[in-house]
Amino acid sequence: MSDKAILYEDVDGTTFEVELPLTSNIDLEEIMKELGVPSYVDMDYFPMKSAVVSIWAALNAKELHQRYPQAFEKRVSKKLIPVLLFGGAAVKMHCEHSNGTGLLSREIKDTDFIVPKKQGLDFYKLLLSIDEAFGTRYKSFSTKSDRLFNALRHGERYRIRTIEGVTDEGIPIVGVMDILCDHISLRHRIEVKDAFKKYRENLYTIGLEYLILSKAQFIMDFSKEKLSELREHEQEFRILPYPHYADDKVVLGMEEKDVKDICAIFLDHSIGNGKEEINSERMEKILKKDQKFALTATLNLENLVEKPDALKRWLKKSDVATVTDRIKTLLKSLPKVNKKWDKPWWNTAVETPIIE
Repeated sequence: MSDKAILYEDVDGTTFEVELPLTSNIDLEEIMKELGVPSYVDMDYFPMKSAVVSIWAALNAKELHQRYPQAFEKRVSKKLIPVLLFGGAAVKMHCEHSNGTGLLSREIKDTDFIVPKKQGLDFYKLLLSIDEAFGTRYKSFSTKSDRLFNALRHGERYRIRTIEGVTDEGIPIVGVMDILCDHISLRHRIEVKDAFKKYRENLYTIGLEYLILSKAQFIMDFSKEKLSELREHEQEFRILPYPHYADDKVVLGMEEKDVKDICAIFLDHSIGNGKEEINSERMEKILKKDQKFALTATLNLENLVEKPDALKRWLKKSDVATVTDRIKTLLKSLPKVNKKWDKPWWNTAVETPIIE
């Protein structure tokens, strides 16, 4: 008799469990080859394996009921679902320097997906049955609180529980996955609808330009009385060059993980109009529509240019020069914002990370 692991016990007593050891009956190498996933992508991370399988399943959504009738009684979707990655997993897809054991490589605990709103429910339902097709290591489930969360978002966003890792003893680690629809709404709102058409060209991600902006949208204010906390955690480099804010506060930009991701993107990609190049005209067009977002993004990028010494903790001198030169080139094309704010110009109704 095989062992079982309880993944979650709901408030009504319902338990979600899985038999051990976890199984996988899909040829991951073949799927990567079919999708065209770059060979440098480090598949040692559990979430990356699950992400690739989920992407493949979404692109084959209209045929899954025929290939795997034991898992899907009906057609999942009438057409393929162009699901896209953003966040750390997307950076790993585009950047060789964010993979392996280099200083820009970082561990990711989960994956972030965004799908067209019209197909959000289809993708959500797909994930709930995917383990019956491909094995228990890809198991996802929805709790009572998740279903309430989803109902209150009216198709704008879905939340689901999924296995995001395994302990050394083979015990599954469960995490929460958010599925966004049409836009990323954090400190600023980023519409990515036009990226769905380029899902393969952009390596099943939102694309380099939106990826940079999704990193550079982070901003928060911080009391000057607590600046010792920044020094204690070596986070002073995050103070943005913005003298117009409230006198008793400073403005902080990207977290360290996002700075590392930005460095990897600019180290591995030049500015230009070709494939796997950062298109400055496209970024300029996006930011022209939103002055507040433009200010946040340019402040974050300018901060990296002005503090090259901070980047030396991850990059050698020549690589720092490559990254900052490319950011400087990009900044020449981005909108200049003259309006000055002395209070938050960003969305404050989102979770603010603790300084650590």
